[in-house]
Amino acid sequence: MDPTPESVAPLVRFAVLRLARRLRVGRDQSALSNNKIAVLGHLARRGTSSPSRISTEENQRPQSLTRPITELEKAGLIERISDTTGARRSLLKLTADGREAFEADMRLRDERLSRALAGLDPDSLRLLVEAARLLDDLDHLDDG
Repeated sequence: MDPTPESVAPLVRFAVLRLARRLRVGRDQSALSNNKIAVLGHLARRGTSSPSRISTEENQRPQSLTRPITELEKAGLIERISDTTGARRSLLKLTADGREAFEADMRLRDERLSRALAGLDPDSLRLLVEAARLLDDLDHLDDG
């Protein structure tokens, strides 16, 4: 019998959540929180952005990002700048230290995952490349 979306969904969910948990648990206690990584990652990918846009695009409640944004700003990893459109709001911008902190955190995660992947044969690695592409294409997930 061919797999169906309904039969594959729990398998993918379980594998992705378990892998994400393992990558989080293996990090140093001083590592950035997931919400801080979400903010820094958004700014690294998208450039200057508003807090509301970050919360929307990262599927977070605005309130859940208030504290991480404040802490990132105090740490000098992001900065607030005025919105040049004349709107009475501020935008967030990644600083050089913020980019460095984000990239360092990603490097640690990648190194740990690379060690786990080292025992796989080339065919399995090619399969994971395709699986990663397919998972990335699922960014169209919605609530419906």
